Amino acid sequence: MINIIEKSLVLFQGDSVTDCRRNRNDEYDLGDSYVRIVGEYLRKNNVQVINRAISGNKVNDLLTRFQKDFVECKPDYLFILIGVNDTWHNYPNQKATAIFKEEYELLLKKIKDEIGIPVIILEPFIIGYKEEYTHMRGDLLTKVDEIRKLAKKYSCEYIAFENDFATILIHEDEELYSIEGIHPLEKGYELMAKKIIENIKIIK
Repeated sequence: MINIIEKSLVLFQGDSVTDCRRNRNDEYDLGDSYVRIVGEYLRKNNVQVINRAISGNKVNDLLTRFQKDFVECKPDYLFILIGVNDTWHNYPNQKATAIFKEEYELLLKKIKDEIGIPVIILEPFIIGYKEEYTHMRGDLLTKVDEIRKLAKKYSCEYIAFENDFATILIHEDEELYSIEGIHPLEKGYELMAKKIIENIKIIK
């Protein structure tokens, strides 16, 4: 359970799955992803929320903008969903997984040393089981395995969605949740937001 204190500031970071058309000219705009749904819930409970995810980002991009979009935001809690582009843009490349692990660990170490706040890692995923996803999913799973180990090492809360999507897609068409497996549609975002909210407890 993720205990979030009332009047605190929650920061969401990641790539297009989190960004999802947020207005760069409005620092409080949450975009149209799961962040909008979770953010509305948090704001109703007197918690501040900002989204600084940028489409196309990989782990290294988060390191590049660490000072501006992490440290200077002064968050009390941090949600991170990153990794699918490290597979999508680099597959197939075994060396990329080793680099991914190094960069992800450096990111978590910098958060611990320079900000010192609770980190909630959201596991990257691919939605659906079309044949063209098979090899990419295998590559992503090697990275997910490293993320899980790092989450444990750095005592991060961890939320995964793969099984939730797999279960619901037994009975529903995967294209109701994502057209190309990477970017969720509204129903996909609703599933994600529901699970995140179920794992949050607001402390008054």
